[in-house]
Amino acid sequence: MKTLTWTAPNVMAIREAREPELVPGWVLLQVGGAAICGSEIAGYLGHNELRHPPLIMGHEFSGTVARLGEGVTQLAVGEVVTANPLVSCGQCRHCRQGNRQRCLSRRIIGIDFPGAFAEWVAVPASQCYPIGDIVDGALVEPYACGVRAVGLAQVEIGDEAMVIGAGIIGLMVMRILRRAGASRVVAVDTNVHRLELAQEWGATDTLTPDRINHEAMGQRLDRVIDAVGFSDTRALSVKVLRRGGCAVWIGLHENPTGLAGNAVVRDEIDIRGSFCYTDSEFQRAVDLVNAGQAFPQSRDWLDIRPLEDGDAAFAEQASPEARFAKIVLTV
Repeated sequence: MKTLTWTAPNVMAIREAREPELVPGWVLLQVGGAAICGSEIAGYLGHNELRHPPLIMGHEFSGTVARLGEGVTQLAVGEVVTANPLVSCGQCRHCRQGNRQRCLSRRIIGIDFPGAFAEWVAVPASQCYPIGDIVDGALVEPYACGVRAVGLAQVEIGDEAMVIGAGIIGLMVMRILRRAGASRVVAVDTNVHRLELAQEWGATDTLTPDRINHEAMGQRLDRVIDAVGFSDTRALSVKVLRRGGCAVWIGLHENPTGLAGNAVVRDEIDIRGSFCYTDSEFQRAVDLVNAGQAFPQSRDWLDIRPLEDGDAAFAEQASPEARFAKIVLTV
């Protein structure tokens, strides 16, 4: 089968690979669309410790059920689905409590299993969800990440919030924050075009980092979600919070982080990490996407390209001036 394979830092190549083998309980999907994630950009650049070349990435995807593994009865060939790419043991304490994203033996399609930047991808049947639109189906996974991040922030009606990073998850978070009752959402990004998009997604204010007035913003925001994941953005997420405020970190671009620790203690700042989603949060994202409530009416933030253009698309998305918040690759 044809694949887009990450072979070395800054290199994505079209390669042939074997069709995935089906194990009991899994299904084979003919990929309809696979979206490029920010964490995959970090991998492409060689900055992600979980991803090692050669690797077929792609964990945000949709497709058509082409073949059923042994024991699969809940799906039929020809169904259009999206899939939760998180594979867990199902037996540990975290899995039994409904927090599969915390499973100590968790694995992810596109990291530990071959992903969806290919003609075919194998997924657990129990993690497939019917979807109305095959392109929108590739956007469910990042939307589920946004659903979890906003849930962890425990937004109350009238809260003032900041979202650092206007990539696709940041944009989705802005929309979800407004729907959760936030009266103000400040979008922060270095990319001016992304800030223009942020207004379509619900941002009430837009700022580049150099324009943030800390005296005016400090101790006034109730919730901050860092959708970037650099040391500087994490520090900013804490600096602009009011006492007792909550910062949620969802970005994964940089591991080392320096904070003003005494301020966290004295102001009783709540810092929460947000990774993936629970099954119920993924289902919520599916429901919102299928209901047409997940995205703004304009689609100028999205571009759809063939898999063969994947190397150029990755290079473009790695640029600070990237125009599109999301690119979906189709086979």
